[in-house]
Amino acid sequence: MSKQKKWNVATAKQHYRVNNWSAGHFDINSKGNAVVKIQNSELDLHALSNTLKNQGITLPTLVRFPQILQQSLNNLCAAFEQVIQTYNYAGEFVAAYPIKVNQQATVIQHFQQQTEWPMAFEVGSKAELIACYGTTHQPLSIICNGYKDESYIRLALLGHFLGHQVTIVLESLTEYKFVVKQCTQLNIKVHLGMRVRLSSIAKGNWQNTGGEYSKFGLSSNEVLSLISDLKENNAIDSMKMLHFHMGSQIPRLKDIQSGVTEAMHYFTELSKIGVKLEQLNIGGGLAVDYEGGTSDRYFSMDYSLQDYADTIINTVKKSCDRHSLSVPDIFSENGRAMTAYHAVLLTNVIDVELKNIDSKNENEEFLESEFLNESLNKLIRLANKIKSSLQCPKNSESINEIYPKFEKAIEDIAQQFLCGEFALADKAMAEKISSYCYRELLDVKDYLDEEKKLAVQEKLVAKYFCNFSLFQSTPDIWGLQQIFPIMPVHRLHERPEVKVRIYDLTCDSDGRIDRYVQNGGIKPYLSLHELQPHQEYVLGIFLVGAYQEILGDMHNLFGDTNAVNIVMNEDGSHQICDEEPGDTVAEILSYLHIDTGRMRQLWLERLTQQDVAAEVKKFVLEDLESSLRANSYLA
Repeated sequence: MSKQKKWNVATAKQHYRVNNWSAGHFDINSKGNAVVKIQNSELDLHALSNTLKNQGITLPTLVRFPQILQQSLNNLCAAFEQVIQTYNYAGEFVAAYPIKVNQQATVIQHFQQQTEWPMAFEVGSKAELIACYGTTHQPLSIICNGYKDESYIRLALLGHFLGHQVTIVLESLTEYKFVVKQCTQLNIKVHLGMRVRLSSIAKGNWQNTGGEYSKFGLSSNEVLSLISDLKENNAIDSMKMLHFHMGSQIPRLKDIQSGVTEAMHYFTELSKIGVKLEQLNIGGGLAVDYEGGTSDRYFSMDYSLQDYADTIINTVKKSCDRHSLSVPDIFSENGRAMTAYHAVLLTNVIDVELKNIDSKNENEEFLESEFLNESLNKLIRLANKIKSSLQCPKNSESINEIYPKFEKAIEDIAQQFLCGEFALADKAMAEKISSYCYRELLDVKDYLDEEKKLAVQEKLVAKYFCNFSLFQSTPDIWGLQQIFPIMPVHRLHERPEVKVRIYDLTCDSDGRIDRYVQNGGIKPYLSLHELQPHQEYVLGIFLVGAYQEILGDMHNLFGDTNAVNIVMNEDGSHQICDEEPGDTVAEILSYLHIDTGRMRQLWLERLTQQDVAAEVKKFVLEDLESSLRANSYLA
């Protein structure tokens, strides 16, 4: 049996792959606590969780770091800036934030108010467009995507009177007819783009976004028909932007290059027929390496940010040079890469189930016992064989030969119990024996082949129940089998001895996490610590800043968690800003049109009918009222 390496903070970083997925935003300090790194300062997340608790902000709490939004934007824009200078590229790069990724006011306002880089904002609905119009005094560059009715077109054109530069990206020929009509009525000259449907398809969970059967975009025939209409209306000079989108979270760089290459063929062909395009919108797709694998798996990426920028600028420039065309300004809609890192969900473990591992220190007297039930005696004989094989492997039947017989004996006992042929006390003893053997086998798992090793590990996975709703806070785990890095925010200098699967509060079997970022890749369990009496055990779920808040679902009526923004000062201190209390039960019920006023009246009527004493009526109504005002999560 191999000897375990000494555990320390460096080991913990490697075990949870922190340096691989954190992009420099998170680390572990010498105390063994997780930290966020901002402006050359560190903030201890475990200390922060205690501070929040002392201020009455209970877990679960979503903690946002707006300064990481800026760091992510800086990284993206600086990568393109460097490549633009390297290739002497005459156009500029503009980061377009698609607000569907996170529509929180503080996120939108941060990007609107920053002045370090040119920015645009992409919207896909009338509500998102209104959100952009009403959150800043600054003139904005706004890109309108998605299917549009005439009222959406008119609303977009009204942005002209507010001082915004609004580009309407046409998704269908019908939309252009609405544009012509509304431009005539409002006497406005429009800034247009067109979205083309590429043949190129990117590998990943969103591959249906691209390709000839994708939901959005104009076919080749529709592009030519649109150009004909533009020329007929003397509006060809209104067409400024060529847009395409291959999908979110594209793990392979060669797929991105293929899409840009195909788009540039559209660009050059359109130039030949008189369309003077000035902007190329490459859509989203820049991946986030959630698993820290630097691979082409769905939730990783096989390229760096610098590789991404280099590929796009180089491909576009070569195509333009080959056809003697002016290079376009490049717009990208990489909202995931701009927001994912800035939010962490802090939650606490509220209960555990340690099946098969809760009697680790018991003696082995039962191995010498004799029972009336022959099936139970057979199981004991096999358990003793396992024990002998582990102690003297050369003189005993091999573990790989014994293990299938052991599993078959356990299955037979389960079947006998199902048929009413096995006593409950005997079944409990069988579970005790099997638990002992699984623990022994795991300690010497080097004797097992890979398949049997995984089977034993599965038997010893504990259940940690955490104070959050997966469907509200991390719905992509359920809907897309998304992976998020998870680790404790304290005790990281201690070896985590318990293999765990995390379950949420909902009464839904899907409310659990089955895949975890851990040393060696993606594992079906997470190594965590044994709980200590009277000490809260706090976990962080990282990289949840993109999509999770807006996609959250009120399964079992668990509403929004508490949320805070944390701003770091230059001296290393921090401020807790923009505290947003989680939904109360009353607020959640109001979303469902349940009248809490009528509810209160009903309670009073029921208590009156029960003829309870006045003091009882009083405390029951007070407790029920308190429940309406309470947060939906556990205290």
